[in-house]
Amino acid sequence: MKKFFLTFMAFFYLAVTSGAGVNLHYCMGELVDWSLTDSQKHACDFCGMEKKKATEKSCCKDVQHQAKVDQAQKANAQIYKFEQVAFIVPQVKPIETYLFPVAQDFLQEARSNAPPLRQQTPIFIKNCTYRI
Repeated sequence: MKKFFLTFMAFFYLAVTSGAGVNLHYCMGELVDWSLTDSQKHACDFCGMEKKKATEKSCCKDVQHQAKVDQAQKANAQIYKFEQVAFIVPQVKPIETYLFPVAQDFLQEARSNAPPLRQQTPIFIKNCTYRI
């Protein structure tokens, strides 16, 4: 259904943008004939008179109407500019971590029958990539 609707809209848009022309033939002030193409006939089918130029007096008159979209179908050309943050606040750590980074490991006392020290989770488990 979506493909049908999309195809229909594409043909509709193509028809509207390319335009359509209608030729109307008036004889004695009344609409006698109309067509989508320009007729190559030199005589009127209704009264039989020969078609003349618009400058000369005649009972027949040909009018051409062109229907076409004049507006350009373009997206809005307005450009949005997003300003970036001027600075980034650094992560602040206490000064003791810089001065005595090893001291924390020595302060922990080993208990008898205690579990091993906590180890970090491997990166492949954090990222959930279990490749064999």
